[in-house]
Amino acid sequence: EYKLVHRLDKDTSGLLIISKNLNSAKNFGNLFRSKLIDKTYIAVCEGKPRLKESIVKLNIKNKISKYEKTETYYKILSYSKGVSLILFKPKTGKTHQIRIVAKNIGAPIVGDDKYNIQTSYTKEILKLNAYQLKFKLFNEEYSFNSELPKDFTLFIKRNSLKNLKK
Repeated sequence: EYKLVHRLDKDTSGLLIISKNLNSAKNFGNLFRSKLIDKTYIAVCEGKPRLKESIVKLNIKNKISKYEKTETYYKILSYSKGVSLILFKPKTGKTHQIRIVAKNIGAPIVGDDKYNIQTSYTKEILKLNAYQLKFKLFNEEYSFNSELPKDFTLFIKRNSLKNLKK
């Protein structure tokens, strides 16, 4: 029986982790709890954060209105025509964490209809991608990259942002 281990917000593209059995689901659960899975997201954001890179620590309200501490590293990869290509590495994994952080640093994600209301891009879908997952399991190192969706790469091209270098 398959178990979804690494979930994404509904409109986020990119990598998922699905385990084939309960035992591997538990192993991945332990890796996530121990913060041993390195997650990298790529987003196209409106505007430009003040700092080229930084670590953002925020208290984010969860579903039951309790605040949870979050930590997210970000780095601007490219900026052009009022939009930024930003790499995000969340240390914690709370619902909407990257979307909230992006808004908080003054660069909400293009296509985010919840946290980017002042947008000039109402026709765009969410430009957030779970781009890379790295982890070690049974002394074996794993690294997976996603391919950016076509709408994402076209948006990057149209706005003259430098494309991702592998």
